[in-house]
Amino acid sequence: MEFEGEDGRRRTFDFADCELPGWHRDLAVAVAARIGPGGGLRTGSSTLAMWVPLRRFLRTLAALPNPPQRPADLRVEHVRHFADTFGATMQPVYALRCIEQVGVLLRLLPPGRQVSSEVLDVLLVRVPAAPKHVPGYSEGELRRLVVAARADVAGVRERIAEGRRLLADPDGGPETDLLRTVAAGGRSSSLRETLRAARMLFPMRRDLPGMLVLLAAVTGRNIETIKELPAEHRIVDGKAVEVRLTKRRRGAGRWYETVLWEIGEAGQELRNPGGLYLLLHDLMAPSRALAEDPRWFWSYCRSRHDDAHGSPFRGAMTAGIEMTAWVDRHGLVNDEGERFGVSFNRLRTSVEARRTRQMGGHLPSAARTNTVPVLFRNYLRDDPATVEWAHEVMAQALTDAEEAALDAHRRLIERAGSPQIAETADGASEGAWSACEDVERHPATGRSCRASFLDCFHCGNCVITPEHLPRLLALLDAMEQRRQRMGEDAWWGRYGPAFAAIRHDVLARFTPEQLRQARLAPVPNALLDLVEDPWQQP
Repeated sequence: MEFEGEDGRRRTFDFADCELPGWHRDLAVAVAARIGPGGGLRTGSSTLAMWVPLRRFLRTLAALPNPPQRPADLRVEHVRHFADTFGATMQPVYALRCIEQVGVLLRLLPPGRQVSSEVLDVLLVRVPAAPKHVPGYSEGELRRLVVAARADVAGVRERIAEGRRLLADPDGGPETDLLRTVAAGGRSSSLRETLRAARMLFPMRRDLPGMLVLLAAVTGRNIETIKELPAEHRIVDGKAVEVRLTKRRRGAGRWYETVLWEIGEAGQELRNPGGLYLLLHDLMAPSRALAEDPRWFWSYCRSRHDDAHGSPFRGAMTAGIEMTAWVDRHGLVNDEGERFGVSFNRLRTSVEARRTRQMGGHLPSAARTNTVPVLFRNYLRDDPATVEWAHEVMAQALTDAEEAALDAHRRLIERAGSPQIAETADGASEGAWSACEDVERHPATGRSCRASFLDCFHCGNCVITPEHLPRLLALLDAMEQRRQRMGEDAWWGRYGPAFAAIRHDVLARFTPEQLRQARLAPVPNALLDLVEDPWQQP
């Protein structure tokens, strides 16, 4: 059976080399249903994840002393043996996924050729969901990672530029002749000489890690999208490059997205997504011209193979790239001084978190490649660096709000005077939380006072004694409770000046012992509801 996925990759599924011929025709029907238009497997990688377990399933059954020759002969003990074999040789999650794939296929066998329900129940497994969030790198780790990748790409650019200069030199001698031979797809009799010349003209496999890391960091895209970049693009007004991206995670029917990436100023190609795309496109162009399929953006030279040029991801997305060796070459370590592995999921989280911080935490502005809920849920909510940054921002915002409220209090007492602290309030009129020395003459207006009791803390007529302290502490607690039910802006606007005045001006003028005794006293009614109109209460 021939298959061409929506990612452009082709695969051939041939049962000729599989064991147990009596299964082939029925399994071919099931495989056709899985890879057909309604089967759900629409990429080369997903079909490979189905085919490999199926072949191993047949191989495991064929190794039994009395193997089932047809689907109808399959028994519970057969599939349990298969499941135990997988579980003993693979990581638990991967084993469960393989068992699940086989179970799905057996449920699609044609009518009259199906296996028993008891057998299917054994293959009905639950695969644990992978964690949706991966914490990002710290700022220091991200900076070291990007600097190393940028240095790698800059080195490749300089190396290939030198090779092109030598290639264009009409008087270059034998070295130039070898470069021309290799540039045309030829080889020298010496593999070492061929590789040395190829390095001057094409990116090599060891160059790919730095290029992948830098492009993922600059564009903010996930690694699957980066691996499947197309070579086809369009430059818009010399300022941006238009590229059609493949977004596998959007589901059927929403695979593609057209984006515009800024090219940036000359000399800044390593820092702008469009400029970096065009730079890498140019560096890989000679290799791409010699490749069998020039559609792919990625192309490198592997001179030890007959098909020396092409994309490492043209066959499968899982093509191994030596990230560990790249980390070792650059001596990359985490904040604890230990070597850390390159995780593109962590890199994506770090890039999303950094952009959010640059936008001041405004998620609609930071959400470029995802919706706001996905950005928050999958990248920001559980990222330690983002949580720490958010705490710092909130702490600073609260400090600024309290300082603004205290400034408002200072401006008010410049007009009306500061509250008086006394041992007794003889002759003063008692209010909700303090006493008033002269209700009929406000210091700022000279008229009868019409202000709220909350404004008493900005007035020179206000007299506060140790007896008032329990009520003041109860008032602060009541204000804090209101804070849980109101927005910060509304709360600071209504209660902020009084709150700041009590905390920083009034309580600071009593001794620690007086405050301790007040906290031990029975908690009185805060009376906060009595000083507000009903429509003002949250």
